[in-house]
Amino acid sequence: MKRQLPRCHRTPAQLLLRVPRFSSDALLIAADAYRELADHHNANGAPDLAQQAMGIARALINEAPKRALAVPLHFPHNKGTPNVTNAH
Repeated sequence: MKRQLPRCHRTPAQLLLRVPRFSSDALLIAADAYRELADHHNANGAPDLAQQAMGIARALINEAPKRALAVPLHFPHNKGTPNVTNAH
């Protein structure tokens, strides 16, 4: 009988795939983690679990180009006196 990847490993990927707020970067980072999980399961003699983890990684990789890029945070400069290190 084929074992199923534990829910604690499936649920984060389902959330990432269903919620459009996650950026392409987030999906690709998660895909990398699932690839590592697949390698771990292959090395420990669980090819069925490894196959499921790789399937999740592929789904995340396929979805990533459809998402927006991560927006860098912008912290505005303080208004008023500039940050001067050598004022005379």
